[in-house]
Amino acid sequence: MLSMYACSCKAVTDRTIDAVIASGASSVEEITSKCAAGGRCGGCWPALERMLEEHFAHTARGATAPRIAA
Repeated sequence: MLSMYACSCKAVTDRTIDAVIASGASSVEEITSKCAAGGRCGGCWPALERMLEEHFAHTARGATAPRIAA
């Protein structure tokens, strides 16, 4: 799977953010504290929030597979 920058200001990829969320981050602030994504301009916050929503939607359904980017 190809990795993409989700936070270009801090050069953090979607894979890194997925791992941070999987390890327990449940808010944009927690993601920022663990990997710096979202810690500069805030332009990626909508994407981070969407990633959180997707993760929790998958876990609520009992899915264990990682998110697949379209």
